[in-house]
Amino acid sequence: MSTTSGAKPRRRYDNSRRRADAEARQRSVIEAATPLFVEQGFAATTIDQIAATSDVSAQTIYATYGSKAAVLFRAIEVAVLGDYDETPLIQRAPVLADISDHHAQFQMAARFVREMHERVAPLMRVMEQVAPTDPGIEELRTRLFGEIRAGCAFWISQLGPKSLQPGLSEEKATDVMFTVQAPWLYTVFTVEMGWTPEQYESWLALALPRLLLRTELLN
Repeated sequence: MSTTSGAKPRRRYDNSRRRADAEARQRSVIEAATPLFVEQGFAATTIDQIAATSDVSAQTIYATYGSKAAVLFRAIEVAVLGDYDETPLIQRAPVLADISDHHAQFQMAARFVREMHERVAPLMRVMEQVAPTDPGIEELRTRLFGEIRAGCAFWISQLGPKSLQPGLSEEKATDVMFTVQAPWLYTVFTVEMGWTPEQYESWLALALPRLLLRTELLN
């Protein structure tokens, strides 16, 4: 079967460059918005400011995110995860079941939590200030806390009910872990009380097993 003489093969449209450009713009927006939110607060930060700092038009920001609350939500998501990969937090958490020693388990968990809070706690303070008066931010708060609590439930399930203190169900143990390692408590220690992040990590690694584990497992 012959082909038409001189005809050129049709080139497939490759939109990889367009996707890369869009992702770069989105990163610029989040990298510009994050310090603005932290330094100025949510209300004082405008889309126009974010646009000017990121060199991305306000129209593009609205088209991409829809609202300033959505920009904050994405900034918090990125801070929680530490990058722009879409891998969920629960899949990034260390697998405690791979470690037999309980002290080593909680040391690993405490380091993971401390590193996350160093990134996200300043933005969480912004969110907490606005949530009571902004339904969109309150929805963000509820969703985010649900994700963090799911991570705690994942860890507790790896410890198993036989490792927990008498009378402490896995659900209650999850509540305890979620509360003790919550971002606002990290802020209390490191901002209000002047602890270093490393001091917080050491405290958390000691506090969690004492609150959760049977006494005979602490030695």
